[in-house]
Amino acid sequence: MELKEAYIDGIICHHFSMDPSRNFINNSQIGMEELDSATLKDFFIKPFSNVKTEFSFSHPVNLLYNVVYQTVLKIVEDDDFVKCSQDIFRHLQSVSTSPAIKDGDLFIARISDILMDDAFYEGLGIFKIERKNDFIETYLDKNGNMRFAVKNGFSANRIDKACLIVLTKNMPKCLIIDTSRDTKFWRQDFLGLIPMPNAYSKSKAVIDVFQSFVTDELSRCTNLTKNEQVNMLNKWTENAKSSDKIDISRMADDVLLDDETRNQFWAYCKAYEEREGIRLSGTFEADRKAISIPKKIRTIKLDDTAEINLMKTGSFIERGFDEGRGLNYYKLYFSKEK
Repeated sequence: MELKEAYIDGIICHHFSMDPSRNFINNSQIGMEELDSATLKDFFIKPFSNVKTEFSFSHPVNLLYNVVYQTVLKIVEDDDFVKCSQDIFRHLQSVSTSPAIKDGDLFIARISDILMDDAFYEGLGIFKIERKNDFIETYLDKNGNMRFAVKNGFSANRIDKACLIVLTKNMPKCLIIDTSRDTKFWRQDFLGLIPMPNAYSKSKAVIDVFQSFVTDELSRCTNLTKNEQVNMLNKWTENAKSSDKIDISRMADDVLLDDETRNQFWAYCKAYEEREGIRLSGTFEADRKAISIPKKIRTIKLDDTAEINLMKTGSFIERGFDEGRGLNYYKLYFSKEK
């Protein structure tokens, strides 16, 4: 997917709140003549440039009941864009049942000239932006003196939840952004999306399921150190990269050395497959671009004073406890300082 030529040709904004009295539903689009097209592109389109996992619409009964998908089809058929955006907003209201869901502004944008497979397509962007930043705006007062004011607004690197829907000839292809730990609300409850079963999404899912198994499930049950977690994740990713094909059964046998842990992993994997709507069994093509461990997983944070970034693991690092000081410690061995 190529977004260099893409641009926004229509946009509307509504305000969402868990308090119904604070909701605001807009009745008109924002005038494009009031907005800078390059700024809009940097804000709403550029964040998707590095997103690779593609999703498609689904519904457990029938796609007729997927509200976002059906509304997108209406927009494609040149139905009333403002009314359709209001329908999407009301759907967001209807699925927002958890008190943990945050207030924010909902932007819905029509996007043109998205390049995919040597053809240009129209698209739709849905953005829920919850966090605002303070920024300084400078200006000249009536006497010609330079002044500044502190204002509060959104920035492109703080988009909380977003979806880019590319209106291809068959089923639309979607990219999503979600900064929350629990993606169920945005991806499943609101959008009704499942990963497309291609090599990239399945390869990434193989890494993701093992990562979450080690960091959430296994470390809770066995008190694994961060160094041990990274060591297991390294072995898993190296195993995935060792062949052009991925076989998760073979990987589990190679990396997980006892039956109890393997059984625990398979139970976790089955729950992951059901939750994420993707099957990881069997053998499939490996996509090397999807096989990596996020930097944050490799980072050991020590109170508020230091961090250790583990690019690899081994005998160069030891963890212990100093009884005299009553504190944990890490001991690092190295050949030279760079």
